[in-house]
Amino acid sequence: MDFFTEYGEASQYQIQEVIGKGSYGVVAAAIDSHTGERVAIKKINDIFGNVSDAARILREIKLLRLLRHPNIVQIKHIMLPPTRREFKDIYVVFELMESDLHQVIKANDNLTPEHHRFFLYQLIRALKYMHSAHVFHRDLKPRNILANSDSKLKICDFGLARASFNDSLSAIYWTDYVATRWYRAPELCGSFFSSYTPAIDIWSIGCIFAEVLTGTPLFPGRNVVHQLDLITDLLGTPSFRSLSQIHSDKAREYLLGMPRKRPIPFSHKFRNADPLALRLLERLLAFDPKDRPTAEEALADPYFSGLSKLELEPSAQPILKVDFEFEGRKLTKAGVREMIYREILEYHPQMLQEYIEGGDQIHFLYPSGVDRFQRQFAHLEENYRRGVASTPPRRQPTSLPRERVCSSEDGHSQDSDSEEQRAASYVARTTISPPRSQEEGGKLQPAYQSAAAAADSCAKSYLKGAASISSASRRTIKGDNGRKEKGSPRL
Repeated sequence: MDFFTEYGEASQYQIQEVIGKGSYGVVAAAIDSHTGERVAIKKINDIFGNVSDAARILREIKLLRLLRHPNIVQIKHIMLPPTRREFKDIYVVFELMESDLHQVIKANDNLTPEHHRFFLYQLIRALKYMHSAHVFHRDLKPRNILANSDSKLKICDFGLARASFNDSLSAIYWTDYVATRWYRAPELCGSFFSSYTPAIDIWSIGCIFAEVLTGTPLFPGRNVVHQLDLITDLLGTPSFRSLSQIHSDKAREYLLGMPRKRPIPFSHKFRNADPLALRLLERLLAFDPKDRPTAEEALADPYFSGLSKLELEPSAQPILKVDFEFEGRKLTKAGVREMIYREILEYHPQMLQEYIEGGDQIHFLYPSGVDRFQRQFAHLEENYRRGVASTPPRRQPTSLPRERVCSSEDGHSQDSDSEEQRAASYVARTTISPPRSQEEGGKLQPAYQSAAAAADSCAKSYLKGAASISSASRRTIKGDNGRKEKGSPRL
């Protein structure tokens, strides 16, 4: 085993600068010196301060390892903690993307119908894959959709996601918080039911698509009651059939007691929009979840004619209950720390094998790069807080990546070909997946490759005539002079 390829993590990633900070921790842009690719390293602070937050992190890193799709963000690596039973922070390496859909909508008032259609297509095909795995995202919103200037989108933030372990994808029971209010399905606003279906994600995508069309949120409710008022102002008073299915007496009485409202034609609300887009949007935003299409049905809509090849769109095997046996039971800090450590080992195959075999692991044989990262992050965080630009020196690779400039000219076609090929190829990549996932992935690999190749082929020809997203929406990486590396888009 080559020490510097397996355990020399500190030398593999050259941190550049902090690009984001929140309650969870810090995100820094970095270069993978082995590949020349730009990556984002997310430092999650003090993850065991709250067991519920730790369980959310565990859920997210598990799901992102198991779900591999061109429109779902990919975890590339997780740094090995310095100790097994005492670590507090983790460092997760993601693809590096330029922006998110919230910033794209905010910075661009000239998105074309081609952008609208391609954006919605990518989100729906990601939902088809996700729902085929029996996974509900539950918190879809523009900030949780990452974007690049070539119009590629990737769904992220699976901390509130849940998996259904029934034989078929049916209702799942939740009583906890789900979805940001503005993108929350009406059945969640009023606690109409004790169980929900994938239709809650379909509604959220409808709200996001409406925001793409107009540039403003569709239902910016101040509270749950105001949210329902805004929804019924557009859609009209729900039918008696829909109201009769509401289990919550309070919610049903409120809706029955409101003045009768007539629906507003979508052609009046969304002027100059493609009529086919509006017909699909009306289906996505049906008040009754039973009237909304599934993701697969939505992909078959005439709006996507010539873009979607439904029979080739990727699907996934249902998530196994054994992978999420911790859901629904009381967790201890020590227990969830051990489960997160076990999940991190999926990215360190030799140590994982020793862990599975039950052998004692000698810490000093496996040095961690985390200590060096802690010092670098502390330095960058302090300067970020003070508003001082600071970039640690990085080693110059012997072969620098070629640059790529996004445009609609001939050169863009060649670069897009390379990008789309890489996007298709990483779907089937299994180098950091566990043996079980590799076996399952092997069964699906031919389908993934053909589906991704076909869909991405459509996307390439489709986007040749579409305008690029304004450069105002891009996150600037210092030292890059506004240019973008050739290759697959990264988060």
